[in-house]
Amino acid sequence: MLQSRSGRLALCAFLAGIAASGCTSSKSSNPLSPTVAGPLPGVEITAPKPVNPTGGTRVTAEQQPVTLKVENASSNGPRALSYTFEVAVDSGFSSVVFAREGIAPGEGTTSLRLPDALQSDRAYYWRARAQDGANTGPFSGPANFNVVTAIVIGQPTLVSPSPNAHVTTLRPKLVIGNVQRSGSAGPMSYLVEISNTDSFASKLDIVASEQPNQTSVDLTQDLVPNTYFFWRVRASDPTTIGPWSATLAFLTPAVAVTPTPPGTPGPGGPVPPDAIDLAEARVFNSPQDVASWAATSKLTRLDLMPSGAHVESSKQDAWPDVRPPGWDGPLLYTLWIVLKINGEWQTSGCIQYWRGLYENGGPVSQYGQNWYYDPVRWGPMAGYQPYPGEQVGFFITAGDARNNGMNIVHERSNVVVVPFPGSGGGRFNF
Repeated sequence: MLQSRSGRLALCAFLAGIAASGCTSSKSSNPLSPTVAGPLPGVEITAPKPVNPTGGTRVTAEQQPVTLKVENASSNGPRALSYTFEVAVDSGFSSVVFAREGIAPGEGTTSLRLPDALQSDRAYYWRARAQDGANTGPFSGPANFNVVTAIVIGQPTLVSPSPNAHVTTLRPKLVIGNVQRSGSAGPMSYLVEISNTDSFASKLDIVASEQPNQTSVDLTQDLVPNTYFFWRVRASDPTTIGPWSATLAFLTPAVAVTPTPPGTPGPGGPVPPDAIDLAEARVFNSPQDVASWAATSKLTRLDLMPSGAHVESSKQDAWPDVRPPGWDGPLLYTLWIVLKINGEWQTSGCIQYWRGLYENGGPVSQYGQNWYYDPVRWGPMAGYQPYPGEQVGFFITAGDARNNGMNIVHERSNVVVVPFPGSGGGRFNF
């Protein structure tokens, strides 16, 4: 039967509606379709992990705008992830200063560089989360960083001693003018370097905390007498180191020593006179008045061998033990050497002995490198190795004589002079 034209149009419209309905139903069942609304059942997205900046990182103006970086989230769903980043001035994110969605993921990590610099001198918190268009993962835990004004530390000024001053003590007080600084600088400290050369190849280091207006530094040991010393300073806080100051020099005083008193009898009989007048010797890094100590013991034996130095005296077991601070064993005496260098006697106590220790000091051929190795402490004695046959003095003192150690008993032996042996060593009885 033939249909009217209007009937045919109505049928076509009906069939077109059925086709359109069928197409819509098929399209909405595709989970990859961007028009899917609502979460897909069973899909789980993890939180991304903040990588940088974290842990209160300090960000300066030169490092802005800040780049946020996370370790990618994971998902068991079929859809690709994108990321949302938020930055706030509080850990609860009630005051968000920046937010952006739809950040495409990177390979393993995802980064976002903020479009503008953040305000300086305040803390910021940031977080991120991933979503696939139908499902949204949780935010990461908040990470924090601080935007700070860059720290600049100025150059210290050396106030005292003045340039090329002749100081009156072997432990001069060093005075430093405090540095100028800008930015969020922390507690300031000063590193002082002292050396007998302007190259500072060998030096004494002292660190002092800043004091109001000027910072004073007290030396912890005597410097070598009659010697020019160079010194310089730089300041630092926990994150930034400033430049060195100018280098200045000062001259330490010569130390006058009273003559040796007459020897007093000991357990082994009268003490022989000194073979060297210690009052004429320059003393380094040891008590400066050693020449005035009573000579109560005489040396009876001295072995200078490849295995070490052994010494005996008439008061070998009579001097009381003297224990310096920090020492937990019995210290009995210190062996000194007396060297003539450039026509002048030089001396210092360096090798310690105690009851039960037979020998010490290392091979006779290595005294120059083992005994007096630091030019700051031992001046011309540093590195000096006596040649075989050279006349060298030896004596011992009660207690600790190293580094101007604390001596409770101001007693010593007589000074003997022996021809220095070769590498095979030598034994001497007195």
